Amino acid sequence: MASRPGPWASGRFDVEGHRGAKGLVVENTLASFAAAYDAGVTGVELDVRLTADGDVVVWHDPVLLPLKCRPTGPDLVGARVADLTLEQLRTVDVGSQTLAGFPEQRPSPGARISTLDEVLAHGVERAPDVWWTIELKVNPLDPGESAGRRRLLEGVLASVHEAGLERQCFMHSFDWAVLELSAELAPDVIRSALVEASVTWVPGSPWTGRVRVGESHDDVCAGAAAVGAGVISPEHVLVDADFVQRAHAAGLAVLPWTVNEPARMVELVEAGVDGLVSDYPDRAVSVLAPTPA
Repeated sequence: MASRPGPWASGRFDVEGHRGAKGLVVENTLASFAAAYDAGVTGVELDVRLTADGDVVVWHDPVLLPLKCRPTGPDLVGARVADLTLEQLRTVDVGSQTLAGFPEQRPSPGARISTLDEVLAHGVERAPDVWWTIELKVNPLDPGESAGRRRLLEGVLASVHEAGLERQCFMHSFDWAVLELSAELAPDVIRSALVEASVTWVPGSPWTGRVRVGESHDDVCAGAAAVGAGVISPEHVLVDADFVQRAHAAGLAVLPWTVNEPARMVELVEAGVDGLVSDYPDRAVSVLAPTPA
């Protein structure tokens, strides 16, 4: 079978840092991405959203959560990212607070929410060969987010074009309608279908674009291929050797998330996955990758 396009095409296993390297440095900050590059990743995963004034920013949550955000000006904690301008978001310190669930996580004091352009520029300078798994945060049950789907995608595609990364990235989403639209707007950019256990592939799912679970398609891998994905990115609990075999038969690479336990990393490699996403890319590199020459 022809090699599946992506970072694994060279025969190397793909280790991707989740939100930079969330287990090592506060997520989605430039310092967290730098920690991922220093760990020797082949890829990084990040989340993007639109601001009220149409900028694409790298941030996971729809709202500014108190556990992650500290105001330095007006108290915007609890506000929706989509309701704030970039200038407003820049007043929030998102690097000083670490999460109790990640005891090794280091702060990045004073860090601000970055634009996608800034993160890509920083990455191209620091680690030009790294692949970019860009998760477009669109909830099809949220009318505002689904209405902004095209605008967000167009902004992301413009950024990767400007950075020269169209052949070094994935458009990655739980909302498979994003992937269908990306296939129309940028057919040469690889698309990655995210799958969450008990959420994505269920009858009546709003997450699968034009695919109808159990009607148009019975198998999640066939469904992902039908929306034009080249990669399927399932929650790792869904993955075994049979899943990998079905995905590969459908022409899909398999990139499970979020895998933090070394023993599970080894199991997934033995099952035949093409890569994995981890909060601790340093662990994944040390467990799985040969020592760089």
